[in-house]
Amino acid sequence: MAKKQSFSDKASKKKHVDMCPVCNEAKTRVKWIRAVKSETGVRYRTNTLGVCKCNQAEVYG
Repeated sequence: MAKKQSFSDKASKKKHVDMCPVCNEAKTRVKWIRAVKSETGVRYRTNTLGVCKCNQAEVYG
C-alpha cells in the first residue's frame, strides 16, 4: 500500500525553478495558444514559453 502523505509533506517539496542566464531572474511559464489554418478548418497549436524580464516585451507585445 502507498504511504500516507500529510499536507506539510506536500507543501515542503521544492519546486523546480528555471533561471534566466541573461538577467538572473526566475522564469514564469506561460501557455501560448495560436490558431493555424488547415485544409479542414482551424487548428490550435500550444507552446509553453519561459518569460522573464529580458524577453517580457517580446512575448507580451
